[in-house]
Amino acid sequence: MKIKFIILMLAMVGYFTSCYDDKSNDSIKTINPLVIDMGGVPTSMSAFLLDTLEIKPVVYKIGSDDADLSYKWEISGNDIIPFVLDSTMTLKAIVSVAPNSNPYTIILTVTDNRTNLQNYEKFSLSVYSNLGKGLVVADTRDGVNTDLNLIMSQNFTENFLQQFDEKDNTILKNVYSTTNNGKLIEGLATAIMTSFYDDNRILTVTTDHSVLQMDPFDYVQGMVDNEIFFIPIPEERFKPMCLMYDNSAYYELLIMDHVVYARRTRWGNKNYSASLEASDLSPYRATLGCSFIEGSNTRSLYVYDELNGRFLKCPYEYNELQVVQPTGTGPFDLNNVGKMNALFMAPGKDDAIYTVFETKDGGKRYLYTFDGGTLYVPTCSALKLYDLTSYPGIMNTVGFDSSPLENVLYYATDKKVYSLLLEGTNPQTFERYEVEDPNEKITSIMVWRKGWQGKMKFKDSSSGEGYYTDWAMNRMMLITIYNESTKEGKIVAVPIMNIGSGILEKDKDFHQVYEGFGRILCIAPQTV
Repeated sequence: MKIKFIILMLAMVGYFTSCYDDKSNDSIKTINPLVIDMGGVPTSMSAFLLDTLEIKPVVYKIGSDDADLSYKWEISGNDIIPFVLDSTMTLKAIVSVAPNSNPYTIILTVTDNRTNLQNYEKFSLSVYSNLGKGLVVADTRDGVNTDLNLIMSQNFTENFLQQFDEKDNTILKNVYSTTNNGKLIEGLATAIMTSFYDDNRILTVTTDHSVLQMDPFDYVQGMVDNEIFFIPIPEERFKPMCLMYDNSAYYELLIMDHVVYARRTRWGNKNYSASLEASDLSPYRATLGCSFIEGSNTRSLYVYDELNGRFLKCPYEYNELQVVQPTGTGPFDLNNVGKMNALFMAPGKDDAIYTVFETKDGGKRYLYTFDGGTLYVPTCSALKLYDLTSYPGIMNTVGFDSSPLENVLYYATDKKVYSLLLEGTNPQTFERYEVEDPNEKITSIMVWRKGWQGKMKFKDSSSGEGYYTDWAMNRMMLITIYNESTKEGKIVAVPIMNIGSGILEKDKDFHQVYEGFGRILCIAPQTV
């Protein structure tokens, strides 16, 4: 009976206690003494690639004037390896992650180093690309590795849809290393080429031992070396020699250890095909070729075969290298020009192919010109042969170029730029530009060939403003210069005046100078 009474009492106590609602915890709130105050600023934001991102929270610890706080801003998302952007209260960092339709996540972690107490704030960052048409500049600071820079300006970028004033000139330095976590391109760049067709955007860079691809909208490294080839190339033969582009048939060509490979730039293709054979199945040794980077004029691209002393023609299908069929008689045999070193190949006036040769002993130099015909037939004809040896500075050149508008060969020594006028029976050469600073040396020259991309100011005394503005295509010379003392490189854009006479504007007020680079290795239009 006593046991039953005890059980009954316990049951009654349990009933009444279970009905009691303890309100004591409702009035207790956990307060984190570390405060991250955004002042009403949204935590979702957007920025362009290579912009400087700034976020300015106010962080403090309640009840402490001298709190020992540390900060970590970490970014993650979109398959990147998370990394720290900054370690101060105010974030100030270059946006170096690739543009993406999905936002990145930034986490600010604040730590009280005395108590290990932490607080967090989350941000959402959408990144867009502002990289577009312009001039790609490959340079080196250490003489071993390469970085890429991009100039977007009136000279290289302006078109019908995008107009630039000189005050809008943008020079984006170290674009490649910034978007690749500080990594440089190993080796020294030898060539750059951009192609864009059917949304297949590719920037190709070669060094003496490597080939890299990247999207010119973000410069994030893509495929490298044998990843780009359908059939792998032995490591000992991985020696890029010449990069070319045919804008008529939409092919990019690469000479690798004297063998030619073709990559069609349409339909998303990124890979080079198997090596091309000569149409007569004979061995060849390609050393140099020419590019038609502008227009769809159906002109053929050619390579020089040093082994047989001949020119080989690329047909529209790019399935072989055609042995040419010369038409008529000319000053030389296109299938037997002699075994010389090809120094330069490019289109000249009326799309003739200009080739500068040097004899194997280095004692003489020649210019051969020929009409290359079209992509659809294997015929072509020799035009002119010039002995260049006696012209001033010709044996000490650092670069050559030509223009489709002029029968002129431009060449440069490390101090002067010359134009060789080829019209008539007695070609003449003239000095057109000279470097005055004894510490400066010219390293290359290039005629700007991109159509409807880039403008130039030309001197005009009859104009009220003293100048007129026109498209830069074939009317602008780019001269790269290196200062041995300051270890800095620059580009000088000079108007070409009086088309046909190879005259460069002497008034430096009309020269546009882009400075602050390392030693410039090569430059190329970015066409996307």
